[in-house]
Amino acid sequence: MRVYKKIMDVIAGIEKVVLSAVLVFVTVITFANVLVRKLSDSQFAWTEELVINLFVLMIMLGCALGAREGSLISLSLIFDRLKGGGKKVFVLIITAANTVFWVILLKTGIDKVLTQIANGKHTFSLNWPEWVFTIFLPIGCVFLILHTIEFCIDTLTDNVLSVKPDEKEEGGND
Repeated sequence: MRVYKKIMDVIAGIEKVVLSAVLVFVTVITFANVLVRKLSDSQFAWTEELVINLFVLMIMLGCALGAREGSLISLSLIFDRLKGGGKKVFVLIITAANTVFWVILLKTGIDKVLTQIANGKHTFSLNWPEWVFTIFLPIGCVFLILHTIEFCIDTLTDNVLSVKPDEKEEGGND
């Protein structure tokens, strides 16, 4: 179990680096586009295409990191009222439902990529193959599946449900 957790820590670290690099890149090219637009009549039309598609990657990886911590949208009203065993059962149900959804989304994304490869379609501004950007969806789904399962394992082994040091109850002696 420790090996799995170390592998997932490395994967999460890589995700954070990729997210940081993409965020910096998107910010720089968006700023450059706005600056060029204000200073002259020309635009970097290709930047909008790139930024929109990179946002898909950022959203998918960000959601995957959120799933790792159990921070995706959940039914906390129910979850918070359950005791340890009930929480574990609830997490199993949520993990199964989420995993089914991510697998369907993964299959849909792969089908879309294969169709775009077969059609040979290219993007309008950059003239890149469309599948280069569409592949971000299945890649994100793989990370979502991995981190959803990781959170479930952490919950079942009580690595998540215990109170963390920074979550002390208010009003206590600090």
